[in-house]
Amino acid sequence: MKPRFKVFLSLTILYAMVIFYLSSRSSLGDPRALLNMGMLKSIIHYLERSDLEFLLYPLVIFYQYPDKAAHMIEYSIFGLLLYLTLKNSPYPSFRDHAMLFAIVIGILYGMSDEFHQSFVPGRSANIPDLAADALGYGVNKPLD
Repeated sequence: MKPRFKVFLSLTILYAMVIFYLSSRSSLGDPRALLNMGMLKSIIHYLERSDLEFLLYPLVIFYQYPDKAAHMIEYSIFGLLLYLTLKNSPYPSFRDHAMLFAIVIGILYGMSDEFHQSFVPGRSANIPDLAADALGYGVNKPLD
């Protein structure tokens, strides 16, 4: 087995465990709090008052749908790790179709994560969260 494959596989499994842990928590707080941190807050306020306000348009999703944006980011990272793991796999079929397998495995993991959340007090399983998980793969386009 290639050493790179082992590293990416370990990182992917570790990240999947982090997702599972976060899903086990009843409340994670408001993801918008990240946008209100010190220097970042100053940059946002500067852009709001300047002619560069258009640069903030992609961040609107964080204000309107913070939970969905967090899912997209979380699963974009997971999708990238899955892709890199499969692209470095010792099995040619995984290497040749790494993107397809990463999407399928990621969506199946997202489905199992939503099912898992249905048993956590204060959390629920829902289709919009699963859709945001799946869209995370569309946001992430790794280079070969």
